[in-house]
Parts: sequence; C-alpha cells; structure tokens
Amino acid sequence: MKIKKTWLISFSPTGTSRSVVNALVSGLRGIPFENIDLTSPGMVPARQFDPDELVIIGVPVYAGRVAPLAVKRLGILRGNNTPAVIVVTYGNRAFEDALIELRDIALQAAFRPIAACTFIGEHSFSGPETPIAAGRPDSGDLATAEAFGMKISEKLAALDDPETAHCPEVPGNSPYKKGMGPLPFAPVLLESACTQCAACLPVCPTSAISLGTTIEVDHTLCIFCCACIKVCPEDALIIDADPIKQIRQWLFEHCTERKEPELYL
Repeated sequence: MKIKKTWLISFSPTGTSRSVVNALVSGLRGIPFENIDLTSPGMVPARQFDPDELVIIGVPVYAGRVAPLAVKRLGILRGNNTPAVIVVTYGNRAFEDALIELRDIALQAAFRPIAACTFIGEHSFSGPETPIAAGRPDSGDLATAEAFGMKISEKLAALDDPETAHCPEVPGNSPYKKGMGPLPFAPVLLESACTQCAACLPVCPTSAISLGTTIEVDHTLCIFCCACIKVCPEDALIIDADPIKQIRQWLFEHCTERKEPELYL
C-alpha cells in the first residue's frame, strides 16, 4: 500500500521519545512527514487520520506504564484503520506493561499497529553522580531505529490495505500493573544559583513552573519528568525529596547494565 504521509506523534518532555520517532521516520525514505507534539500544555486540535496515512506514536514509560499525561493527550487522536507504529522509551529498568498498554490505546482509537518497539533513554532521575543510561538513545540506538524504519517501509509496501495488517505480539500483562500516582514532590530551586533565565518555563509539560520574584514549581501540577532540571544551564533545580533520591540511588545501583532496543514486526 502507498502511504501519502507519516505523522510523528510524541509526548516527550526530555526529548527522548521524539528523537527515536525521528530516527524511525528517517528509514521511511520518500514519505513526507509532519510532527504533532503532545508535550506542550498548549491545545493540539483533535483530529482523525486516514487509512493511507501512517502514525508513529512515541511515549515514555512511568513505573512500567505509559505516562498518565501521555494517555490523556493521546485521547484527542483517532484513526480510521490507520496503520501505526508504537514506541515506548524507558530508563534502562523495565518497560513492563507499557508497550501492551500503548498497543491497546492505539487499537481502541481505531489505529492498526503494524510494528512496535522499545528503546532506552537516559532516566529522568539520572545525574552526574548517579548516571542511569546516560546519553541514551545513542548513535547505535538511533541507527537501529532507522534500520527498523526501513523494515517497516518494506512491510507497508507488501500490504494491500490496512485491514490486512498484522498486529505483532508484544510483551506485557493485562490487567496492567498498578501505575504511579501523583507525587507530593517537585524539583527544588537553589535560589543562589538561579539567574531567572526562564529556560525551565517552556519545557514544563504542565505549566507547573512560574516566574515571579523567583522561580516557583507547583508540586500539584508537577509530573517529575525532570525536563526543567535537564534544561537548566546553572543546575539551579535539583532533586531534593528523600524518596526520589532513594529511588535514584537504587536505579543507579541496579539498572546500569546496558539494555538494548526490542523490535516487534
């Protein structure tokens, strides 16, 4: 079948999922594409995709599940027997039920998943003293994604229409494991280091950060994606909550062995 356009749909506060879907589409040579970024709190119009379009959906894993805010924002999109590629990125621990959950979300929205994959990204809690998958996805990961995009292109070329598309089996359990609820924490500001450059404001997916006399983070809105921490040029935002520091230390001690992408076609 001929695909007239590819849509890259991502929820990606720190850019990891976005970089993987961009690498995937580079393997789909000759097909025009457009991005739909679900990360920003700005409104993305609800829309439906056609059977001769392809959507590539990339989201991060939160505690073995699709990030809750990503689930909510994906709800505005609908397919029409539209072929889809589903992608989850995780911080080198485990993706658990996230991939099968994303598959189910896609099916319920009338997409036809024809391929699926998992990639590793630098964990949100990673830092200089406790690196967790630092620098991932790396050049090898992105080359793997591009090569997988080429295989997806071959599968699409062999299809007569989306209704004949085969949905690959993916790992995971249903009912899904219990996900992570809201956290009563947020990154803490080191006022002495902050220059009020406001680089953290536009990267926050929930508009939890404001600038008045100083930078303030509303913990009731914060999803602890740590995009603000990673973008701050002065390292003025830090993880200070003991429960999060304990999780970060555990991940550093137990999740440093390199894991590789998993591909399902």
